[in-house]
Amino acid sequence: MFANKCILLSLLILVFIGIGCIPSVMPTLSTVQPEPTVTPIYQRPTSTVFIGIPLVSNPLIQSDNESKEEFVVRIAATKIISKRPFLIALSQIGKENLSFGVSRDMKDIEKCWFYEVDSTRQCTSEDIQSNLENQKVPRIFFAFAYSNSTQDLLVFDYYHPWVEQDMMDGYRLVIDLKDGKWIEKSITSVY
Repeated sequence: MFANKCILLSLLILVFIGIGCIPSVMPTLSTVQPEPTVTPIYQRPTSTVFIGIPLVSNPLIQSDNESKEEFVVRIAATKIISKRPFLIALSQIGKENLSFGVSRDMKDIEKCWFYEVDSTRQCTSEDIQSNLENQKVPRIFFAFAYSNSTQDLLVFDYYHPWVEQDMMDGYRLVIDLKDGKWIEKSITSVY
């Protein structure tokens, strides 16, 4: 009798397990799917971030009696350095490679100007020699790195030896030719 009860109990357990495994059938109601909501994608305004060379807001313009080199020297005297006296020299790119900067060798200097407190004059070879040795006088050496008929790129190396941690600053100047006059387009610090 005990065996019959165990068999009956086992059958009942199997029936309940079997009923639980049978998928229940739910009545299907026809349901209407809601239409998807269309959300417009708004175009964000274009970024105003400037990529490239920042333009000068008040550019200097070459005067009637000024050579291109004198114009470049005036830009340097106005935008790079304010300390007087100082020496500025048109030189060559060091070893024909921009990564070497502008040559400071006397043999590579083509023209030179000496800015004093109240005047400017072209340098003599004696000016160059005495000021290259004087560690208190700032010096700027510049060279044409790229040039075509309407645009020039110039490299400037500004030496201020009294600042021991950082004795040199570098600048890049771009000038454009418009209506027969050179105009300062941009000047950027690079060191």
